[in-house]
Amino acid sequence: MWSWVGSTLSMLGSRTVGVTYPLLAYELTRSPGAIALVMFASTVPGLLWYIPAGAWIDRIGPRRVMVWSEFLRGALVAGIVLSMVTGTLELHWLLLVALVEGTISVHSSLAETVLIPSTVKPDKAGQVETALALHEASVHGMVLAGRPLGGLLYGVHPIVAFVANAVMLFGAAATLRKVPRDITAKGKPLGEIFVEMRGGLTELRRNRFLRSATLITALINFMVQGMIVVFLWEATNDGLPSALAGTILAASGIGGVIGAITSIRRGRADRRTLRHRPVMLVHLWACAVALALPLLLLQVWWSFGVALLLIGLAGGLSNVTMRTVLSQVPLDRIARVAGVSRLGSYSAVALGPLLASLLVGHVESWVALLMLCVPMGVVALAMTTVPRLRSSLVSVPRMEAAVRNAAAVVSSAEVAPDRTEEAMRGTETPLRRMDDSLRGVETTSLPGAEATEPPAVGVTEPSGVRAAEPSGVRAAELRGIDATEPAEPRGIEATGPQIAGPQAAVT
Repeated sequence: MWSWVGSTLSMLGSRTVGVTYPLLAYELTRSPGAIALVMFASTVPGLLWYIPAGAWIDRIGPRRVMVWSEFLRGALVAGIVLSMVTGTLELHWLLLVALVEGTISVHSSLAETVLIPSTVKPDKAGQVETALALHEASVHGMVLAGRPLGGLLYGVHPIVAFVANAVMLFGAAATLRKVPRDITAKGKPLGEIFVEMRGGLTELRRNRFLRSATLITALINFMVQGMIVVFLWEATNDGLPSALAGTILAASGIGGVIGAITSIRRGRADRRTLRHRPVMLVHLWACAVALALPLLLLQVWWSFGVALLLIGLAGGLSNVTMRTVLSQVPLDRIARVAGVSRLGSYSAVALGPLLASLLVGHVESWVALLMLCVPMGVVALAMTTVPRLRSSLVSVPRMEAAVRNAAAVVSSAEVAPDRTEEAMRGTETPLRRMDDSLRGVETTSLPGAEATEPPAVGVTEPSGVRAAEPSGVRAAELRGIDATEPAEPRGIEATGPQIAGPQAAVT
């Protein structure tokens, strides 16, 4: 509960500050170039620091990293407020704060991915998946709410916006302190940090599903960012109102919330029916269709909104699936694997608009959409029809089945001693009755036993057949009897169980 509240406040602060930085840079310089510089300073750490951040989080623990990250981010934003109040804020100070705060934000967002699997106790089936789905819905919800909120607060006054940002970040740090302490931190020597960074790459390469899903997600992000650039180009040329353009771009967030919530019900149905739908393939085909929609509908403005809604819906589902599989990685390595995976998707987000802007500058918009749509369709067709590629994206059911089988074995092992005890109690009465019957037979047969006559002369036993010994007679005393001539039987003492009563004698 506390981890969810703290991460929600952190996400809200990140989304609002992502709007207020560019607005403040423009107000300081009245130059569009300053907007680009501050946005670059706040986003470039993601390209450089995700893999080292994963190693640090595995070493220190996600809770501790998030608490200190949110506190330091709040302090940096409070420093901007102080500079604004004193009138000493300049662009170079804002760029430095954006760069440092962006680097710390990489640690915070990555630790946030690891925190939920490390704190949720999987007492019931699907509890971790449900928590991850709720968190995914919160991510998309904060994207929808944070950006408009940041613009609204900045419209009241820039100081009000940054004070609100600082309060959100300090509140996140205070809330996350209530989360139970980390049990995954290793505290290894500093010299092994590079070995640990390489270990994240190795772990991701070994996990076939995560490796394939990371590549597919990077491709989808690359193409979708290109489509957004084409839409903005079309909206500018057609004179589309900025409010309407913003609403269309927000459609992906709405779809993401719906997809994350849908994943909860889908997961419950899959656990009841023991089925699993290939979510990553659904996401791949949804994006291929979404890229084709504006092309088929002649780039009408609402077609881009429908496409982004469909992409967000499929993305919410696939993100929950990827994070659920990621949560099955050992907790002392999960941050490193998440860092490598996040770097792939984040790099595609940064490079996609660059390629799309080059395309739009040299070809028509419909040609740019066609160049984005065709490769996506080819990849979707290949991943569906080639068995080896398809199995790499639908291998999660085997993992879930193994987990279910292990749980069933543990449950059976817990029930087996109780069933064995009940079975032993059930056989107690028949055994007692059998014991009583044997005692009765011994008591009635031994006291009045009749002597057994010696075998007749000339009679031999068949080969391989052993003569039945008289009950209660010693076999050793019969060895001296010759079967060819009658012998006078010796006095044979009947032996048997030691019971009360006279012993039987044969004369």
